[in-house]
Amino acid sequence: MDAEDLLRRYGIGERDFHTVDLRGAKLQEVDLSGIVLKKAILCEVDLSGANLVGADLNGVVLQRANLNRTRLNESHLVGADLYKANLTNADLNGVILWRAVLEKAILSQADLSRANLDDANLTGANLSKANLKAAKLSKTNLSKTNLTEANLCRATLIETKLILADLRGANLELANLTKANLTEADLSRANLEGANLSGANLSGVNLSGAKLTGANLHKANLIEAKLILAGLRGANLERAELTKANLTEADLSWARLNGVNLSGACLHRAILTDVNLDSAILRGADLIEAKLDQVEMNNLDLSWVTMPNGVVYF
Repeated sequence: MDAEDLLRRYGIGERDFHTVDLRGAKLQEVDLSGIVLKKAILCEVDLSGANLVGADLNGVVLQRANLNRTRLNESHLVGADLYKANLTNADLNGVILWRAVLEKAILSQADLSRANLDDANLTGANLSKANLKAAKLSKTNLSKTNLTEANLCRATLIETKLILADLRGANLELANLTKANLTEADLSRANLEGANLSGANLSGVNLSGAKLTGANLHKANLIEAKLILAGLRGANLERAELTKANLTEADLSWARLNGVNLSGACLHRAILTDVNLDSAILRGADLIEAKLDQVEMNNLDLSWVTMPNGVVYF
């Protein structure tokens, strides 16, 4: 079957074209809403600007396909293979992409709001400025992805892999990142206000200038993390690991710091107003010029700590 035959049969009411082989077909701007292309072979097909609203594309192979500006909202792409596909500006609102392969796909400025991407593989994909508001991304592989300025507000990213991901300027307000792996990710200037990062791995992450007001970082791993000028007002850092973290000029006012490990951390000019450091570990920490107002410091390990006035405890 070729593209012309498909369009003719679709035009007379036929909808089921599962397992069809249309690799390399030219189908720009066509209306194929509600079509069934389950397990079809559509490698390198050009569907730019096409209407595929409500389509059944489960298991479809769309490797290197051109889906620029394609409307796919409310369609089903469970287990679909979209390796290196171009989905720039595509409408994927509410799409089911569970366990789909989107490795190295281009999704810049795509609308993926409310989409289900659980267990999907997006390694190395470009999602810059994409809309992922309220999207489901649990256990998804987003390692080495470009998510600069992406909107992930209220997204669910439980146990998601974001290793070495680029999230500069991304909006993760109220996102759920419980037990997510963000090792060495770049979250500078990102908005994480009210986000849940409980138990997350943030070792070596860059959170410089990030907004973390009210964020939950309980038991999070922030070893050697960069938190320069980060806003952590009212954040929960109880029992978090911040060994050798850089918190220069960070604002920790009203943060919960019970049992936090700040061994060897840099807190130059950091603001610690009305915080509880009970049972915290600050061994070897540098607090030069830090602002310590109304700080509770019971059962505190201050070995080798450099205090705000330069005095070192031994």
